[in-house]
Amino acid sequence: MQQYEKLKVYIRTENGRTVCMCLKSNKRCTRQCAEDEVSRDRYKGWESTMSRNRWGK
Repeated sequence: MQQYEKLKVYIRTENGRTVCMCLKSNKRCTRQCAEDEVSRDRYKGWESTMSRNRWGK
C-alpha cells in the first residue's frame, strides 16, 4: 500500500506565490501554467476520523 500519491498538475504562480493549481486532467482556466508533479499523503487526517476512546466508541 502506497502512502503517497503523485498528481500531475498545472501551477500558476505570481510574485513567488501559488495562485492556482489544477489537475492536468481537469484544467478549467485558459491561462498559461507550468506543468509539475506534486505528491500528497493519502491518509492525512485519518487519525482523528478512526480514533477510539477508552470505551471503544
